[in-house]
Amino acid sequence: MIVSANEASDFLKSITGLSDCDPFACRIISLYNSYNPELAFVDYWMTADDVSGKCTGAIARNGSNFILFLTDNSDLDEISSFMRVAGASGAISNGKYSLKVFGGKCVTGSVLVRKEPFENLNDNLKIATPKIKDAYNLIVKCADENFTPPPFEIFYVDINHKLRHNTMRMYGIFENESPVAVAMTVAESDNGAVLGAVASSPEYRSHGYGSSIVKYITNRLVAENKAVYLHRAKNANVSFYNNLGFKETGIWKEYFFER
Repeated sequence: MIVSANEASDFLKSITGLSDCDPFACRIISLYNSYNPELAFVDYWMTADDVSGKCTGAIARNGSNFILFLTDNSDLDEISSFMRVAGASGAISNGKYSLKVFGGKCVTGSVLVRKEPFENLNDNLKIATPKIKDAYNLIVKCADENFTPPPFEIFYVDINHKLRHNTMRMYGIFENESPVAVAMTVAESDNGAVLGAVASSPEYRSHGYGSSIVKYITNRLVAENKAVYLHRAKNANVSFYNNLGFKETGIWKEYFFER
């Protein structure tokens, strides 16, 4: 069964009882800590066994985009039916499980993880949290077919809110007072974090700044006992993350629905 978070006895505790380190659980937990369920543009549900009532996973809605935390005990038929009537334009989940949906398209990629700190970091780099506009401009400059950033107004409101509520972090390497490489967490829980929006200015890529900013943010997270995940697009940046020692731990699957 699918139960609204408002009706669940302890939504976050139920999820963390299964795993707060799973990257999809981490995304839902982070969203919940950022935006409470009383807001109109978010919703949260717990999936539970019909007989025992025990939590089997979770679902979150952010606008028309959904995040699914699925487990071996999740009722995929029920969740598939739910997604078809929930008005979803997209949904991301563990690629180990397949939803029975019709129409639209589906893309997949690798889930990577690193749990160990990096050694011998370059201490001579100027690293700080960049202005949101400067970070956005760099991300747009590096956008490709695998990632298209949202309009700036949407990006700014979301990032500014999450930074103020300490549910994400963002760092940049600076040259001449401007960021030339950035990385951020798109989600954080007590024991996990998901990296995203890693970007390095084309003019400075021979300097290794992309690797340096990933190492820096990873070490900050690992020092807090967080496993560091990222969702790599299929066949994209393979050698970059292999050389950084990230290991494949599964696949992600994102559905895009016709509405």
